[in-house]
Amino acid sequence: MFLKAFRVKSNTAIRGSDRRKLRSDVSNSFPSLSLDEISELIPNKEEISVMRVMTHSGQNITVFCLSGEPIFFEVEKRVIPTVYTLWKFPDLLLSFTTWPPVLEKLKGGADLMLPGVVVPSEGVSALGRFEKGAICSVCLNENRAPVAVGVTLVSSRDLLEDGMRGKGVMIYHVYQDLLWAHGSKRPLPQLTVLDDEVKTDEVKNSLQELSFDDAEGTEHNKSREDSYIDGSTDTEGGFTGDDVENNEANAANAAGDENEQTLSEEATYKDVEEEATDTPNSLLDNMDDLLEYCFFCTLLRMKKVELPLLTSTFFRTYLLPSCPAGKSLDIKKSSFKKLSKFLQCMQDRRLIIVQEASKGVDQISTIVWENPELKDFKAKRPVVENATEVTSLPASAGTQTEPPRIEELFSVSAAMLPIFSEFGYRKSAVMSPSDVRTVVTNYVKSHELVSTENKRMVVLDPTLTKILLNKNEDIAFLPWDQLIERVSSKMNKCHQITFPGQDPLIRKGKIESIEIKVEQRMGNKKVTLIRNLELYGISPQEFAHNIQLKAACSTSVSQLPGKNISPGMQVLIQGNQVAIVAKFLLDEYKIPKKYISGLEHLKSGKKKK
Repeated sequence: MFLKAFRVKSNTAIRGSDRRKLRSDVSNSFPSLSLDEISELIPNKEEISVMRVMTHSGQNITVFCLSGEPIFFEVEKRVIPTVYTLWKFPDLLLSFTTWPPVLEKLKGGADLMLPGVVVPSEGVSALGRFEKGAICSVCLNENRAPVAVGVTLVSSRDLLEDGMRGKGVMIYHVYQDLLWAHGSKRPLPQLTVLDDEVKTDEVKNSLQELSFDDAEGTEHNKSREDSYIDGSTDTEGGFTGDDVENNEANAANAAGDENEQTLSEEATYKDVEEEATDTPNSLLDNMDDLLEYCFFCTLLRMKKVELPLLTSTFFRTYLLPSCPAGKSLDIKKSSFKKLSKFLQCMQDRRLIIVQEASKGVDQISTIVWENPELKDFKAKRPVVENATEVTSLPASAGTQTEPPRIEELFSVSAAMLPIFSEFGYRKSAVMSPSDVRTVVTNYVKSHELVSTENKRMVVLDPTLTKILLNKNEDIAFLPWDQLIERVSSKMNKCHQITFPGQDPLIRKGKIESIEIKVEQRMGNKKVTLIRNLELYGISPQEFAHNIQLKAACSTSVSQLPGKNISPGMQVLIQGNQVAIVAKFLLDEYKIPKKYISGLEHLKSGKKKK
C-alpha cells in the first residue's frame, strides 16, 4: 500500500473533536489498551496532524501523525496502528512469526504466505482463534518487534483445514516502506520474546478455546499439521501411508513428552507457591511497594499541611523524607516511571484529588481521609525507623530547596522550515541555541555563502534574503552574529523546565518571571503581591506560610482573575516585604535573579547586588 510514492492531498492539525473521536475509535478497536496507554498514544498537549493521502493505486487513506511520526492510518473506516506504535505495544494485535529472509519479500510487495509462518512447537492451534479479515502484525523469529501490519486472508479454522497452504496475511504497511520513511526512520528495535512460562499459559488458553465438535476431524487435522511441520508431503500435496504412521508415532511421543513437561511444570508451580507462602512479605524490597508505602505514610502525616499543594512540592518536601533509613526512593525505577502517572493511579484509587493549578502544573487539592485503604493502612502500618516527620515548616527550617532547571529553547517555525528541513528538522522541532547556531553554520558552509573578501561576513542567498530581510531592506551581506540573531528572532520561543523527581516539561513561549509588586491600598497601607510561583514549582500556600512566620505579618492566597480555567494563584502580604520575599526566592528557593521581576522595589540599603 505504501511501497510506491503516495500523494499528500492535505496535512492539517487535528481538531479537538477529531482527537476525541480518534481516542474513541482506538479504544473501541483495541479494548486491551488502558486509558493511560491511550493517553500516551494520543496525548492532549502534543501536536497531532491529520494527513490525507492518495496511494499509487488511487486509494484514499487517512494517516494520523504525532509530532510528525505516523501512529495510525485508516483503511475502510478501520483504524490500524503503524509499526512505530506496535514497537511500543508489540502485543496489541494478533501476531504471526516468520523467518528473517521473508522480510525482504514483504518489502518487495509480497503478501505473507502460510508456508512462511513459523509454527509454534505446540502446533498450529497454538496460533489462537481468529476470523478472516482480522487486523494482525508480522514479526521475525526471536524478535517481538513487528515488521509489518495487515489483515488475515483466512480464519483459524480454514488455516487448519487447508494445511497451512496459500496466502495468510494481506500486507498493508511494512517496515522501511514510504509510510515508515515519513516518520523518524528509527531502525527496527530488538524486543525479546516472552518467557516460556507465559507462552505456555497462552498456548493452554488457546488450546482450550479452540475446540472442534468432530473428534475424528480433529485427529485428521492434527496428523496433517504434524506431517506439514515435519515436511513429509508428496509432490501432489497429499500424504503417504508411511508418513502418516511416522507422524502418529511422533505425535504420541510428543504427547508423552508434553505430559511429562506438564507434570514437571505443575510440580515447579507448587514449589514456588509453597516457597512464596513460607517467605515473609518483604514489602519494601520492590520499588512500587516502597513508593506506595511512603505515599501512605506521607498522607497520614499531612493533616496539618494546608492544601492545595503542588505535586512537585509534595514529592520533594513530603514524599522523599518519608523513605525509611537504608532505602532509596527512585520513581524512575518503578513501573510508573513518572510522578504524574503514580499520582493519577492514586487518584483512580480515590486516595487524593489532583487538579491543574496552571498550564502544565498540577496540585493535590484534596486528601480523601475516608478512603478504606488509608484507614486500613493507618491501623496496620509498621513503624518506619528514622523517617522524617512531615510538617509545614518554613523552608529555612529544613534543608535548602533544590531549584528547578530552566533552559530556554527554540522551535522551528514555518518561516524557517526551508533552512532547517535540509538537516532533518520538522516544523515545531525543539532545539537548543547551540543547535540553532550549528544548523546555521552548516547551511552557510554547505551553500558556500562565506564571503571570500571577509570571512566574518555571510552572503545572503535568495532563501536567506526572503526569510530574514524586511521589504525595505537591501542588504547583500550580514555578519555572523547578526545572521544568527535574526534567525533566532524568526523562530518560536519555548522553554524546558525540570522539577526534582520529574521528567523535563517543555512549554511554548518564554517563561514568565516571578512578579513582585507593591501596591497602595486604602488608608495609605501597602501590600506586596507575588505571582507565577507555580511555574517554578513553588507552592503559593507554603510560600505564604513561610513569609508569615518570617515577617510576622498576615498573608493570604487567592485565585487570579481571568478567563482561563486555571489562571494561577496570587500571594498577598501586608506591608512592603520585597526584601524578605527576594531573600526567600534567591537564597532558599535558588531562583535565578533574571527570572524575578520587581526587585527594584527593594528599599535603599537593602538592594541585592
